[in-house]
Amino acid sequence: MDRDKIVRWPRWIVAVAALLLFLIPIAPYLVSAYYLEAGGMALDAIEHSPSKAPIAIAHLQKALEWEPGNAQAYRLLGRAYQVQEDKALGSKSQRLMVAIEALIHYTELRPDNPLGHIELAQLYEAIEAEMQTMQRIDLLAALPQAAVEAPDVPADTPYARPDGPAWHSYVAETTFSLSPNFGRRSTLFVHPPSRVIYQLTLPVEPCLLRFGMSLAPEAINWMGDGVTFEVLIDGDSVFQEYLGKQHALQGWQERTVDLLPWAGQTIALSLGVGPGPAGDVAGDWAGWGEPQIVDAWLPTLEVLRPGEQMLAEWQRAGLTVNDFIEQGENTRQAKLYDKALTWYERAMRLEPARGDLWYYIGQIYEDMEEWSAALDAYGQATKLKYFHQIGRSDPHYRTGIIYQKKLNPRQLEKALAAYEAALAMSDFGSTGKAADCHYRRGQILREQKADPNEYIAEFERALELDANHPWAHMRLGLAYYDRNQDLEAAESELLQAFDLAPNSKWPRYYLAKVYHHAGRKDDAVMMYELTLELDPDFEAAQKRLAELEKE
Repeated sequence: MDRDKIVRWPRWIVAVAALLLFLIPIAPYLVSAYYLEAGGMALDAIEHSPSKAPIAIAHLQKALEWEPGNAQAYRLLGRAYQVQEDKALGSKSQRLMVAIEALIHYTELRPDNPLGHIELAQLYEAIEAEMQTMQRIDLLAALPQAAVEAPDVPADTPYARPDGPAWHSYVAETTFSLSPNFGRRSTLFVHPPSRVIYQLTLPVEPCLLRFGMSLAPEAINWMGDGVTFEVLIDGDSVFQEYLGKQHALQGWQERTVDLLPWAGQTIALSLGVGPGPAGDVAGDWAGWGEPQIVDAWLPTLEVLRPGEQMLAEWQRAGLTVNDFIEQGENTRQAKLYDKALTWYERAMRLEPARGDLWYYIGQIYEDMEEWSAALDAYGQATKLKYFHQIGRSDPHYRTGIIYQKKLNPRQLEKALAAYEAALAMSDFGSTGKAADCHYRRGQILREQKADPNEYIAEFERALELDANHPWAHMRLGLAYYDRNQDLEAAESELLQAFDLAPNSKWPRYYLAKVYHHAGRKDDAVMMYELTLELDPDFEAAQKRLAELEKE
């Protein structure tokens, strides 16, 4: 070959060509990374600038167009749809569904990353919360306000009333037990030819009428050819379906009717039942299963089974009940009580039979000074048998304290019953709680002027379990003196309380009272003065000291 004929390209062209050959294969990844970064920045700005949400979503969708396997883009896209509130991007339910889809993609691409599973669980939890806020109109509950059109001649049904109108035998609220699960389902019983008419104002949001169609279990095997279900709105038929016996044998037939054309309007909604093709209504006992008007998105969200999916994602993330308890206690210590309750409610989803979770919820309500709610929580705890971190006596013990100390007026009999239930179980989380339970029972018995030997035994038992219980020493010392004026025993117990609680005014005050009663005036004066050093405004001590000084 003639070397002179070889084309020699400039080096910079060769370098550029080589660079292009290197960049072209990775260009989609680079562009995707750019849009991912832009989307992440817009997402971070949403909290202060909600208008950034559509921008974040657009950038993240671009990132996925360039690189469909960009796992982080899916994760951020899920977050963006969850936090933004731009109705132009769909209803909240629709946005949550899209967010779920994005995070499912992320967890498929990064199955070992617990963060994705945790965020997916949070989305399912958000869906549960959204479902609970959705408006529902229960047509069974509204039956007393509805009008009924039925024959004037009573039918032979179980719902006929000798002293009532004929229509009572045609329309009634009852329950049917049918497949697929044979649970007792609330049912609107209707015997043809009759119908129930409701005057309703529909929600502005898209909604559905949903119901099950059935024949009564006992009627399925009777002679007859089935019934015809019909829904009318303002007199116009919008749904009609014949239910024959073959279909009825299969159990509930679930149906929905779209009510979007009447959203926000006041309508006359009729649920009617007519005969089958033969026109014979004998024995045609039909039922509308749980007829309700619901948000149009509710059936779609229910299919997700968000509660079950949430639990599954927690488990995939490796979370345990103890993780939730730790978070609950941390937020409780920070006085973020609503968040603390949420953490314990999550823990109960994992272990609903665990009694100590209800106990911790009771403590949160105590911190909030919501005594009724605390009592309810402790009551729930006492119904359960499985306790991991506390004893079965503990909820009874806390119940007693609320009845004794927190309510106005106090309910000492209920407090006493709670303490006695705790002591009968003898299963406390600590010896300190057991000691205090004995002490508090003794305190109530003393107030009720029971036999001194009985409450003295309670104070002594408290000190056997916890020798450093200052109030048990105080009450025991006073009880010794009240019983037989045993000054030496009383002084010993009160001085021990003085040593255990040097910053408390009460051991000094009670010791001063005992000295005063025993005639040791100088010692009494000294103790009253020491009491007033700790609390100069203590009126009882001021009054008694003044009396001594006059004597």
